[in-house]
Amino acid sequence: MRLGPLLSSSGFKVTSFLEGARKAKEMGYECVELGANDPSGTSAVADLGHYSIDEVRNIVDEIRNMGMEISALQCHVGYLFSDDAQLRHRIEHTKRMLEVASRTGVQFVHTVTGHRPNNMTVEQAWQILTRTYNELLDYANDVDVRLGIEPVFVYHVGNLSTTRELMHRLGRTELFINFDPSHFPFHRESPVPFIHEFASKIIHAHAKDAMVTQLKIGDPLPAHAFYMGNEEASAFAAPGRGQLNWNELLQALREVGFDGVLSLELGHGIPDEESAARDTVTFFRGLL
Repeated sequence: MRLGPLLSSSGFKVTSFLEGARKAKEMGYECVELGANDPSGTSAVADLGHYSIDEVRNIVDEIRNMGMEISALQCHVGYLFSDDAQLRHRIEHTKRMLEVASRTGVQFVHTVTGHRPNNMTVEQAWQILTRTYNELLDYANDVDVRLGIEPVFVYHVGNLSTTRELMHRLGRTELFINFDPSHFPFHRESPVPFIHEFASKIIHAHAKDAMVTQLKIGDPLPAHAFYMGNEEASAFAAPGRGQLNWNELLQALREVGFDGVLSLELGHGIPDEESAARDTVTFFRGLL
């Protein structure tokens, strides 16, 4: 397995992908994952939504000239919109990022479902997602790029059972997975059964931890934490600073034949991103 950081608004925040890649290389990382999450093109953080395909090709070429590879594009825009125009905008942005990946030799683009709005039924959400992912998978096949989904704890697809349901409804083999174990503590689930069930579909992974804390009745919710019920809250942490058993996770990934990239995802309230990125290299050096 190889290590790389995610350079994105939800990752290691940089204003330049080249600056981020240089920092990553200096820290000892071997590759980078690039954010492609901004269909508006207005984010202050580096994002592929800001650039033309030719500009992206130049960025990718310069990163590769540093001896770094691009492990994936993160295209987390979500698709659960009743408004057809908003949904179409996000579908077309995802298609554009698939085309960008195809033209620059990046093999994997991963997505998320997004939140289900209160005014949308569960069945309506599944119908929208089934139509959307069928369209995106057809396009990904046309441009010869692998499309994936990242189950995210508070999104419609966010754990083992909802991932299983999406795969069942699609009935297709081409949807892969970006596996992020940090989303499982919120659901009080071990990530290990997910690894074994979706073994052949996991082709990229995020390195991020999580910590569940017990609250006293009346306590305020800690910053950047998510309330789980039963006076518990979950918050993200850098690898090794939460409650995940990384020896167990890495062993499970090895057992199913995963030998891909562990991409460090920061942000989400994780303090001192640069120090966390350096410490992550040291942490995994003793495990990989």
